Amino acid sequence: MERIVVRCGKAERRLLVHGKIRWGKLRAMVLPATQHAPRRSAWRSFALGVVSALTLGACGNPTSEPVSIVLITLDTTNPEALDSYGSDRGITPRLQAFAQQAITFDNARSVAPLTLPAHASMLTGLVPLRHGVRDNGLWALPAEADTLAERAQSDGYQTGAFVSAIVLADSYGLAQGFETFDQPEGRMQGAGEHMLERSASEVTAAAQRWLTKRDPERPFFLWVHYFDPHAPYAPPKDALQQAGGNAYLGEVAYMDREIGFLLDALDGEVGRENMLVCVVADHGESLGRHQEPTHSVFCYDATMRVPLLLRLPDGHGAGTRRTELTSVVDVFPTLARWLPESRETPGVDGFDLMQPIPADRGVYMESYCGFLNYGWSGLAGWADAQGKYLHSAAPEWFVFPDDPEEAQNLYEPQSKAVRPYQLALRELAALPRLQVDTESTDADASARMRAVGYAGAGSMDAIVPEPLDASDRPAPHQRVGELQRFYQAAILAGVGKRTPAIEQMREVLRENPLNIYAADVLAGWLVEEGSFEEARKILLGLLEQGHDRYTFRLQLGTSCEQLGMREQAERHFRAALEFLPGDAYATAGLQRVQSE
Repeated sequence: MERIVVRCGKAERRLLVHGKIRWGKLRAMVLPATQHAPRRSAWRSFALGVVSALTLGACGNPTSEPVSIVLITLDTTNPEALDSYGSDRGITPRLQAFAQQAITFDNARSVAPLTLPAHASMLTGLVPLRHGVRDNGLWALPAEADTLAERAQSDGYQTGAFVSAIVLADSYGLAQGFETFDQPEGRMQGAGEHMLERSASEVTAAAQRWLTKRDPERPFFLWVHYFDPHAPYAPPKDALQQAGGNAYLGEVAYMDREIGFLLDALDGEVGRENMLVCVVADHGESLGRHQEPTHSVFCYDATMRVPLLLRLPDGHGAGTRRTELTSVVDVFPTLARWLPESRETPGVDGFDLMQPIPADRGVYMESYCGFLNYGWSGLAGWADAQGKYLHSAAPEWFVFPDDPEEAQNLYEPQSKAVRPYQLALRELAALPRLQVDTESTDADASARMRAVGYAGAGSMDAIVPEPLDASDRPAPHQRVGELQRFYQAAILAGVGKRTPAIEQMREVLRENPLNIYAADVLAGWLVEEGSFEEARKILLGLLEQGHDRYTFRLQLGTSCEQLGMREQAERHFRAALEFLPGDAYATAGLQRVQSE
């Protein structure tokens, strides 16, 4: 008779094993009822890992003394852009040096090709389906969320966050638990203005100032976010030259340099032996793969695969690589284990990466940007080591490793191969979810979201479908032509060719009247070109469909003013001010029509 000790929560439970492991009971004790469990085929490998882990040493485990925790997040960064992931360009020497001190995870995935949902998952350990933040700029993370910063703060840690774009503004709920939450200052002054974002050097400098002012006797949790690789790409000249003229890679090179300065400051102030550092991207950049110029609407690995590196205080695993399937939801439980009192994380979707990961683990991903903004179906998926299933109005099934580029869709409606993936999505959808309060989202921040190039400012009252819901809308991958024409029009407008840009965007809207993002952009161009009546009709049509935004109202006010419709102009300017109280453009418009 053998006695095996299994730690579950703060209690120790013992199993008596007579000649074989009693898998069912071990499963019940190790996984809380609310945690998303592996499928039956994966459970045996998971349990074997748990049992074998009992014989491991203490390497990579928290010590009796608390250590500081640092989370560095890279926006829109592809693994293959980094030297440590096989690039031969030599543009990321600082992250390459860091990788020699860290564990590199080669098979990490994001939960969404969108900044806010992905970061919410990092800080809570929940997938977007469960924490409720399904797109940028629509909803705030609920106050009931249990965040890493809140746990660190309750353990006496100093907590500071330094984000570089308004997509992560404090009004979206990620500031919970942070004593200092530093973000770009300012506001959108009008439709079409491009702000708010700040450079890597500004973010690094702000974080360094906080480091020097903190209490050196207390541990801290620090989160630093770099937005630079996000489009539009405008790296410094020397970084652009370093990247051989590639603007996207120039942004990555510039970011790498600033991360190096931050790591130098951290190592000098704290010392590596007193600090855990995690570097992870929120999502990647398609760069034309699958005919997507940037990111947001598809869930192919072009945007879902991300770099993930973990440097431990004791140096365990330095320079090693791990190939298990991992996810950004693993950040929360992996970092929480180093907190003195708040390390237990039952009920989350992520795994502690210092514990055995099931060989057959699956990970969730989604994008509802197309549903909320372009009039397309929802998109949700499940991937494991064998393949990926993407559910939409036209499902897709890709087999790994035979098709790493996800070029051959093998989905057939009666195929048994996809059933385990559909079951995993169904089981995940049945788990408890946080209750999202849409009223708590700052309308000012929602409007400013448009200024950093996101489509994620759609109708708040839109109902997001369940992962396996059928839809009569077209699937995102069926609308690549529409997406291409949209981006082509935007590029034409960006280089001053406004007339052909307007005609192309008209074509996009004629083909798909449900594309509210195209309608919004087109109306803005028409107002700037003086075509006020056409802009007015387009915008009124959006209001009739139940969509309403700051930019709609501002452009309607301007159009009606120019058309001599004073009362209507006043009404729309007032509505714009309800979105953005005190806005200079709407205030000036209101004053003009009132003085006439």
